[in-house]
Formats: sequence, structure tokens, C-alpha cells
Amino acid sequence: MGATSYPDGFLEFFDFLCRKHGVDRSRIFVDYSTNPPPPVKGTRPGYYDGLLSFRAMRGQPEFLITVFRIARDPLLTLAHEFAHMLRDIKSGRMNKHLDTPDDELEGSIDAQASQDLSEFRTSQKANC
Repeated sequence: MGATSYPDGFLEFFDFLCRKHGVDRSRIFVDYSTNPPPPVKGTRPGYYDGLLSFRAMRGQPEFLITVFRIARDPLLTLAHEFAHMLRDIKSGRMNKHLDTPDDELEGSIDAQASQDLSEFRTSQKANC
């Protein structure tokens, strides 16, 4: 895997997301990777900031959220991939392949990610 150190607040935000959405933290792994990200599929230029991976272990789903160091806002990327994971769990469609981004879906995922990050930052300010 990639780097062993995370950006400030990264793991705290991960814990916040798990608590907020009632997700078992032991089934989700996060990596802040120095590896080069894959290029975006389709005609859009660029690279993925993060990726969500899935596997079944002993009949239970496990997820890996990879945030690449190239991400401009690693916490927002974490929230974005986390929102994808929540959507996949809810729909039961967890074994999908990397494909051309769906702008409508990505917009709704971005909105959820921004809301989660805003709530986290507000809670951090309240705890100071």
C-alpha cells in the first residue's frame, strides 16, 4: 500500500463518517497513497483523486478507500468515496468496474461529501 501518514484530521474524519452513517469501521480500510492514480475513463482528461474497492471476506463485505496524494482536498475525496460506498451498500451493487464518470451521480455524491465535511468541520470547531 501507499503512505503510512495521513493528512491532518483524515482519520478523525473517517471515524466521524463511520459514526454518522452507522457503518462498522472494522469493515473499511483507508489508504493515503503515494502511488500514481489511474487516468479517468472516457474522454475526460485527468486522474482519479480516490478509488473505492470491494471484496467479500467470509461472506462479509470489506471496503478499501484509497485517496491519492494528488487530491487537492484529501478529506473531501475521502468523503466522496465514502458516499459512493454508502450508495453501493444501499443498492447492493458493490462489485462494479471502474467506468466513465456519470456526471449526475458524481454531482449528488459531491453534495453528500461536501455536507459531511462541513458537519465534521463544524463539530471540530465546537470541540475546540
